[in-house]
Formats: sequence, C-alpha cells, structure tokens
Amino acid sequence: MCSLIRLSKFKTIPSSLSDILSNSNIIKVGVAILDDAHLLMNDYNINVSGCIDLRYLAKESCLEERSLSALAFKLLGCELDKDWHVRASDWEAEELNDRQTEYAALDAYVAVKIFEQLRNKKISWWNWLFLTDKQKWDKVTEIYSDYKDLPYQNVRTNGNTKYKPKSNVRLYSTSTIKSAKVYDNCLMENVDGTVMSTCSHKKVDWYISQGLAELVNNEPKTIRLNFSADLKNRKDNFSVLPRENICTVCGRSEYFRKKSIIPKEFVRHMPTVHKTHIPHDTLLLCYWCHIKSNAFDFTIRKKLFNMCQIKELNPNEYQKIPAYVKIMRSKSLAKTLLKSRHSLPDKVANELRLEIAETYNMKPDRVFDTFLETLLTIKSLKYENDCQHNSAAEKVVKHFLEKDAISELKAMWRQHFLDTMKPKYLPLLWSVNYDG
Repeated sequence: MCSLIRLSKFKTIPSSLSDILSNSNIIKVGVAILDDAHLLMNDYNINVSGCIDLRYLAKESCLEERSLSALAFKLLGCELDKDWHVRASDWEAEELNDRQTEYAALDAYVAVKIFEQLRNKKISWWNWLFLTDKQKWDKVTEIYSDYKDLPYQNVRTNGNTKYKPKSNVRLYSTSTIKSAKVYDNCLMENVDGTVMSTCSHKKVDWYISQGLAELVNNEPKTIRLNFSADLKNRKDNFSVLPRENICTVCGRSEYFRKKSIIPKEFVRHMPTVHKTHIPHDTLLLCYWCHIKSNAFDFTIRKKLFNMCQIKELNPNEYQKIPAYVKIMRSKSLAKTLLKSRHSLPDKVANELRLEIAETYNMKPDRVFDTFLETLLTIKSLKYENDCQHNSAAEKVVKHFLEKDAISELKAMWRQHFLDTMKPKYLPLLWSVNYDG
C-alpha cells in the first residue's frame, strides 16, 4: 500500500503517525531522505528516525546512478516525471491535480521498489522466500544498521575508481577520527601517592619533561607530582576510573570521535565552576553513532529555544522569499562568470550577465568584474543564522542561570543522550545528575 499524507491539512499531527515516523525500527527509504526528515522537524516538529539513503545501497552494488529517477530507470526500467513545472507547482492547493498525485505517489512507491531490488542483491530471493516476516526485517536491520540516519556524503571518483565498501570510513570526513585507541589509562598521583586521575602517554611525558612529576611505575605507566594539587572540588572517583576504548553506544572498537554531551557553545557561557575540565561529559563514540547523535541534538536545541522563548531563524523559510532566491542566484552566477571567464562561450556569459542585470535593475554592460566580486561577498541568511546560533545558546544559559538551574540544563542534555542513543557501554559512575 502506498499512502499520500498531506501534513499541511492537519491541524495537529496524529500521534499514531508521529510514532511510526519516530520509530527507528520502521525503515524509511529514499534519496536524500534525511533532508526530508529535517524539513519535517523544522516545519512540524516531528522527529523522524530509521532513514536509509538509497544512494549508499546503490554504491554498495557499484551502481553509478545516484538520483531517484536514474535508479528507477536502471533497476525498474521506468521513467519518472521530473518536469520542474510539477515540482514547482502549488502543493498547498486545496486539491492536488492528477499529475501532482501521480508524481508524489510514484516518488514514494518507486523508492520502496528500488530498496527491494538492492536488498535482493544482498539476500537472494530464494532465502527471502523461506524467512518469516520477523526474520526478514531482523535481517534487513542487521545488514543496513550502519546506514540508518547516516547523512549521505558524495565522493567524486574517476571512471576507473571502484566504490569502497561501507566499512571504510575514508568515504567520509576523517579529520577528527581516531582509528587507534584514545584512552591510554596512565595514572597521575598527587605528591602523597593518592591517585588523582587517568591521563595519556603524552601528558605523562610532558609532566616529566617539565620537571613537574617523576615516573613511579611502568605498568600501568604512573607519574607522581612534585607538588601538592588541590583536590577540594573533586566529589567522586569518576576521573580515576580507566576508560574503555569502545563506542559508548554500540561497542565498536575503531574509528572514534569524542562527543561533547553538553555542546561547547552552551558550556562556554556557564560559570567557571561548570567549565572545569571534567571527563564526565566527554564520551567516546564511533563515527556513525557520532553523526546520529549530532542529528538528534537538533531536537533538544529546538526544545530549549522554545522553552526559553528564543526566536531562531529558520533558513528553510528564506527559500520562500523570491527576492532572496534571486539575490543568491546572482551570487552563484557571479561566481561562475569569474571562475570560468576564459572557458564560457560568449553567448552563455552574456545571458548570465543579463540575468544579473535584471535582478539589480541595471544595464548588462555595467556588470563589471568589480561588481561581480562584490556579489561574492554577500552572506547568505543561513550564514547569518549560524552566527546567531551561539547567541541563542547564551540566552538559554542565561535563562537557566536566572533560575539557579544550570545543573538542570546539564541533566537535560545527558537525559536526551540516553533517550535518543540508548548507550550500552556507559562508564562506571556516569550519571544524568552528575555534579562532580
């Protein structure tokens, strides 16, 4: 069954529909499906989980096709109607016309059929035939679990390059990924021999090189300070416990990123006592869980902004402003003219200059390079929104400070992490209400 649901016609979103969309065990498939999920969050405050981008599955099968229409033609032999007149038509009309209905229905139906075709490349139809419904979806969930709610990262390749398997993290940004272990679990002792905390080999070497400590044990590597450290603010032994080099959520033992459970943009506005370096709110996640967690953080940000009555700009709304669209398009055209001035045919260049001139009500022969360079300096409203993000975080912190409830704010972030990620390997003594 394929159902078209027009959310804009609902006064309130049915809880049954919200439950289906938020249930990560119910798989949702499509091309750029996470973009749609973000729009549902922005416009209707609906959290969508369990999304799988079909482009990952296509890449696994070594298919070069990436768009829904290209995959449909390749795998199903059908052509989708992608006429821009339909795409840009009035989707909020009282009644959709037949072409709109067919367009929307096929988009949804074809995505499911493409998924089935790609799934059949992983599981033979013969095996599929003898599985129960539960076994089928347990198998699907197991095979594609790494791709759930994972934003698609496009990788440019030449014609001779084969697609790499999903386990290869180099398909994605690796700037802050740690493939080796993160925690060395060396020990640091106070001058009286009391264990203060665990630390890294790098910190051990630095303290010794600066004459601040001496090595007292090799296994585990332990240093003892030459001075008395102040431990009056320490309330428990969390920082003394060794940390495992596994993902806190799923237990994976490679490709790590450290996750700040309470984002730094909030912490930086808190009183100094809350900014002291305490490892409690920095947890180790694998690359995939890190991405999922960051995506879920959008929900609590919006909740906090609403709670504190902070109006945050929605960049998606800007696309509905005709003048804004024209201005940003003229910036894009200016970039093309400047970057490809020697390769663009004169006819094309003249057409681009004419469009820019019409936007700014000027003569085409007045569109000089200096004017084009000025257009490149225009900041998008999305950029301005990003600049205001820290300001919004500061207002949230101020709101909780006025109520003397910073600990409550920190607890909200921790509880959010537990509720959304359901970590299986939290460190000992880790707590939602930790106040060490």
